[in-house]
Amino acid sequence: MKTETKGLFPTAASKEKLRERSLRRIFGSSQTLRDLEDPSGVKSPAVIVQNKTQDHCRRGKEFFSQGEWEKAVVCYSKAINLDPQQVEFYVQKAEAFLQLCDFQSAVLNLRKAYSLSSAKEEYVVCMASILYLQGQCLFDQEVYWDALESFTRASELQPNNSVYRRRSITCLAALNRFNDCFQLVNEELAQDSKNPDLYILRARLHEHFCQATLCYQDVQEAIALEPQHKEAQVLMQRLLKRAQKAKNQAMNKALKGNLKEALLKITFAIENSPFDAGYFIFRGTLQRRLKDFNSAIDDYLKAAELCEERGAAATEVQQQLLLTYNDFAVHCYTKGFFEEAVQLLNKALKGEKNEKALYVNRGDCLFQLGELTFALADYQQALELSPTDFSLQKRVGMLLDELGLQEHKQRKYQRAVYCFSGAIESNPREPCYYLHRAKSCLFLQDLMCAKEDVITVLLLDPENEAVLPVVTSLFPGQTIQDIISSKIAEVAKTILKRKLQACPSSNSPAKLRWPPGALENDPKEPSAPSEELQQPETAQEDSKSIIRACMTEHKMYKQIAISRRKVSKASEAISEEKW
Repeated sequence: MKTETKGLFPTAASKEKLRERSLRRIFGSSQTLRDLEDPSGVKSPAVIVQNKTQDHCRRGKEFFSQGEWEKAVVCYSKAINLDPQQVEFYVQKAEAFLQLCDFQSAVLNLRKAYSLSSAKEEYVVCMASILYLQGQCLFDQEVYWDALESFTRASELQPNNSVYRRRSITCLAALNRFNDCFQLVNEELAQDSKNPDLYILRARLHEHFCQATLCYQDVQEAIALEPQHKEAQVLMQRLLKRAQKAKNQAMNKALKGNLKEALLKITFAIENSPFDAGYFIFRGTLQRRLKDFNSAIDDYLKAAELCEERGAAATEVQQQLLLTYNDFAVHCYTKGFFEEAVQLLNKALKGEKNEKALYVNRGDCLFQLGELTFALADYQQALELSPTDFSLQKRVGMLLDELGLQEHKQRKYQRAVYCFSGAIESNPREPCYYLHRAKSCLFLQDLMCAKEDVITVLLLDPENEAVLPVVTSLFPGQTIQDIISSKIAEVAKTILKRKLQACPSSNSPAKLRWPPGALENDPKEPSAPSEELQQPETAQEDSKSIIRACMTEHKMYKQIAISRRKVSKASEAISEEKW
């Protein structure tokens, strides 16, 4: 079979022979064109291309050194066409484009060099720098969107370069994209919290948005990092000057009685200088006068934090806080919230235990709550602080009389006599105290004491109709004139005069009212000023004002009259049954 196969294809040729036949048919007998590496000296195409490439590169360098950058670009482009894998050509061409300020083309060529070279970091730095230059030129031309794009691309190439990010912030600010600005600045501060320039940058953004308090805080941070920072000092002085101007305007408004506008002005001052205790004290005073007590208390507490523990400012804060607690309590009292008023007065007394008016006000609130024993304790404490205050003596007398009436109603006559005696000692000029004690003495069968008290009532108030039934019972068949002329009346007069002399604090002269009408021309005690008159006219006067009272004596008389009538009617009914 093998023999037969060879016989079938006697002229079979190899591939090498076939290729040789083809070359001969094309080139004939010429060996020059067939042998590409002929040692006879004829240059190959590769050598020709290489030489031409080097020639273009050389000419490109010459043009570049002569400042003919456009021709240099052409030469480097020709070199790249001949040898597109040569990194140096792209770099040289990028330099030429950079001299022509064609930043985009320069970046494209560097990007090509980056893709071909192993030393990539070098080209990344160059591309970022070129993009930064492009962005700066666009920014100077107010083409902010394109500038932002260039800075952003540079920042993406070198994320750790803060200069590129900060230039992006500048572009965003120019484009009024302040929210993005805040975000980038905050990111910068998160990475570099010790840079005062960043705080000033954010402070300016806050100032642009009229966020004066945040601006002040950033400026303060910058000064803490660099006390001599010029921009920080200038910005701080501007804020403080603005705050002082607003405070002066607030004071003028307050002097004219325009408290609401004054409050707006001092609030603006606080926003520009949020660590000045005096501003908080002033605003707290205005808010107290506008009855915004919670806000006033907050301001005083803030001022207390800013003040030194000892000093004039701390003393002023304590005084104003005390007045605010008291005024808040008075406000609650007028609205009927007596328990809340007691709590506020407890806070005031915790800070100031030697202020009698606070005890009086708390006593008034406790009186309204029906806690007469505790109210009496507060009145007596106030009286200890001011023993010569006759208004306090009268308050104690009224309360003891009220307690006496309650004891009388419960038929505890001995204790009732004790309470009425205390009331008489506190205010011996009040005839009803003697009358009440006389009725209790009747139930104790102490007729002599009852007669003396009845006669004392006639001496102090001969026109008192409530005493007549008791007079008729104790002195049957006798006229008032006979009773006053009796020996027991002489004793009663002597005792009364001694009591009046022992109570020199009363404003009225120590005279008896017998005969009727003898003291009609006596000077009357001055009535307590109304709440409106007690209000100071200015914030400066307000800081020195006295503590307002929950209830004047006149109002207390009215309050106590209702319960007194009820108790009196009950006791009279019992007395009539007894008699």
